[in-house]
Amino acid sequence: MNEWLAEALAVLANSPVLQGLLAAFATFILEDPTTVGCGLLVADGKMAFATAMIGVWVGIAVGDVGLYGLGRLLGPRVIGRGPLTATRYRRASSWFERNLVLAVVVSRFVPGMRLPTYVSAGVLRASLGRFVAAAVAASLVWTFLLLELTVFLGEKIFPLLGNLRWPMTGVALLFLILLQRRAATSLDRGADPSEAPVLSSFELWPPWVFYIPVFVYWLWLSIRYHSLTLPTAANPSIYSGGFIGESKSQILVLVAPRHRRLVAPWIIIEVPENLSPQELVVEAEEMMGASGLGYPLVAKPDIGQRGDGVRPVYDGAELAEYFASFPAGRDVMLQQMAATPLPRTPVTGPAASLADAREAGILYWRHPDREQGTIFSITLKLFPEVVGDGDRTLRQLVKDNERARRLHALYLERFPSDADRILAAGERRSLVFAGNHCQGAIFRDGTHLATPDLRETIDAVARSMPGFYFGRFDIRFSDLDRFLRAEDMTIIEINGASGEATHIWDPAMGLREAYTTLFIQFGKLFEIGAANRARGHKPLGAMRILRDAVAYHRLSRRYPDSR
Repeated sequence: MNEWLAEALAVLANSPVLQGLLAAFATFILEDPTTVGCGLLVADGKMAFATAMIGVWVGIAVGDVGLYGLGRLLGPRVIGRGPLTATRYRRASSWFERNLVLAVVVSRFVPGMRLPTYVSAGVLRASLGRFVAAAVAASLVWTFLLLELTVFLGEKIFPLLGNLRWPMTGVALLFLILLQRRAATSLDRGADPSEAPVLSSFELWPPWVFYIPVFVYWLWLSIRYHSLTLPTAANPSIYSGGFIGESKSQILVLVAPRHRRLVAPWIIIEVPENLSPQELVVEAEEMMGASGLGYPLVAKPDIGQRGDGVRPVYDGAELAEYFASFPAGRDVMLQQMAATPLPRTPVTGPAASLADAREAGILYWRHPDREQGTIFSITLKLFPEVVGDGDRTLRQLVKDNERARRLHALYLERFPSDADRILAAGERRSLVFAGNHCQGAIFRDGTHLATPDLRETIDAVARSMPGFYFGRFDIRFSDLDRFLRAEDMTIIEINGASGEATHIWDPAMGLREAYTTLFIQFGKLFEIGAANRARGHKPLGAMRILRDAVAYHRLSRRYPDSR
């Protein structure tokens, strides 16, 4: 089999025209696997880059126009047939109602959306000229980037695989096909438009699908600024600029003493191998007493992201349980829990108001050459809960809620012993503690609520931190109005370059607005990094960032479950 494959590849290597034609034809069947396969042929010296580029691009462009023509010819009759389900058609149609070009470009980079989007363009009789221009340009950029990346990786990996390189390639291509089918299935299971008030159309997309256009834009910024890792220079006083592997406590230490009253007090304790969890609790409580801390606390890894390992701790027994499941040799942050009473009404439904918010995420930046910074985003966070009726179990209450049922697996895994217990009438059960979208918190856009007092306070705290120019402040409060007047706020965390304008996860946010927001954010991040580079601050190398990312991924899997 390997000899036959080698001979076939050798024949194709002598016929660039045949290679290009076969590549173009193969894109009609499997587009991305064909592109990757051609890139690997280039890396192995069996195909010229120009042949692969032209063949794949022409095939993709012809296929794109063909999908448009299919929709134009058959019209509404294609809806509900084959891959073009009614749900995917409605979602694609909503894109065209707002922006044809953006819908075409985004669908090019989001697996599973090209077919329904392009067919929908024909069904909706969108402008042929504008569609062709956008589709051809997007396919050109996509083909070039995917080929370049595949060739680069192939040239690095093939020498290590030897004679196994093509059998392994076959397995990898099969895996790619399965991933794409899974992505398409995930999109079909996404929110229905009728649920727009409580869930956005892209909120449940797999992260690796949603961030594909952002990754492409990142590559463009890298070319423009001549550095793939320039954001790691955005905050010179923080490791990696706060992009990966940074210490939460070392960032909070940067806050000047005159503003430290706004920060929730904390201690750091290492989890050693030679102490039992109970002995470590005794040591921790001695440190807490010396620092003026007391229960309840928030326990979290000093190095962590996306709410990994965050838990409320109400007594020594719960703290011992947390220590027992924490990786030895790593630091735990024990932080005083902010006094934020829960709202008096459930917030899992569409009736939840901004007044129910008890936490905010504020994305801030300041150019190094300017005195004053900017609040770019305010996200108000609501913590979903259910209220018992004396009849239904916790599982039933969650699944009967129009939003909570979409995340029921995430919520219920936190209560394995109580999931099937009937909650008494009026009994309240909070489903999430950490104010993180990945942990199930509900996000609302509060950017328009920014007041001069809030801007002034956040700017003063940020400017007091040496070498800090970009990041997100996570703040808890008890009353929204007092928070907006900067009278009620407790800073629980400050993120660096990895901080995101999280108001994009507001269910009312459209996909166009979400990507526009992220593009502005990352454009500013690169701009600040470039200004600091000009001042002599060097960004970290790409390999170091990759090693840090892999190391953190392995470490985070050992953290306790979040609650």
